[in-house]
Amino acid sequence: MKSVWFALLWLLPVAAWPVDICLPTGNDALLRGDNAGFFQPTVEGSIESGMFGCVRNSGHRLHKGIDIKCLQRDRRGEPLDPIHAVADGTVAFVNAKPGLSNYGRYIVLEHRWDGVPVHTLYAHLSAIADGLAAGQSVRKSQVIGTLGHTSNTRERITTDRAHLHFEIDLLLNPNFYVWYPKHDPQAPPFGNFNGKNLFGLDPAAFFREFANNRKLNFADYVARQHVGFTVLVSARQFPWLQLHPEQTCLPAQANAIPVAYEIAVTPFGVPVTVWARTAAEVSPEQLRRLPVLNRVDEAEMTQACHHFLERSRAGWHLSTAGREWVTLLTYGP
Repeated sequence: MKSVWFALLWLLPVAAWPVDICLPTGNDALLRGDNAGFFQPTVEGSIESGMFGCVRNSGHRLHKGIDIKCLQRDRRGEPLDPIHAVADGTVAFVNAKPGLSNYGRYIVLEHRWDGVPVHTLYAHLSAIADGLAAGQSVRKSQVIGTLGHTSNTRERITTDRAHLHFEIDLLLNPNFYVWYPKHDPQAPPFGNFNGKNLFGLDPAAFFREFANNRKLNFADYVARQHVGFTVLVSARQFPWLQLHPEQTCLPAQANAIPVAYEIAVTPFGVPVTVWARTAAEVSPEQLRRLPVLNRVDEAEMTQACHHFLERSRAGWHLSTAGREWVTLLTYGP
């Protein structure tokens, strides 16, 4: 029965609109090789601190997006830059109350690039376009808000450091809105669009690659991301498989029944490939201990700041954070 279900999943038709994007603000210094003119540093002052990755707190804290510098200001120094939807899509979420989030006022848009459901996030806005609401369609380059410095963090974003925090994310689980309140009764009212459910790619790298190849296929781009580790999970249906059939690799034998899935994951928590594994490919000991770490890029994960893995004398294993990530990925109410 499982093999039939997977075959049907693999054959499901998926809308495959090609990538057609623009930058989210008028700041195009990135595409001119001017990093200093594009990235807004934190108070520590390094250009790298405005980039994606392990760039905060001396490399120990992840920055899930990029911070784009302001170009336009009024006489008081307040930012004026309009924020644009980077592509056609749908408004997925709007938070108009800056005190509820580290992101301040923020907007999440949903797109489908080459069949892949992807979300873009625009944060720290000073204003949101009038009438913008979840469920509305937006067009590429449409103004959706104004750059700002809103946030609820103790360390406020000063006016001179106003910027757009921008992310390109994959939604880990559409059932997050059910799962998260069970773990945190004081969860903010963001539904699925909490940062804990959004795992991102490097937007700057993506913008550069698209500028060099306007025929870029997003599904292929995701598949080419560097893998930090793989994890084996039980062979049962979970939402990621339905959301991302483009990632699923079926067993070589058509009638083989999977006993586990092996999921390849970037160091930053984005699944990029899922292999359906048979009994010949998974040991009985591994099956007894699912979920279990299978392969690790030691050099990469030693430097990783997301702490999905831990290393002891016995070797690498999933940390508490890593097990929670697997639980969320595979959760189904």
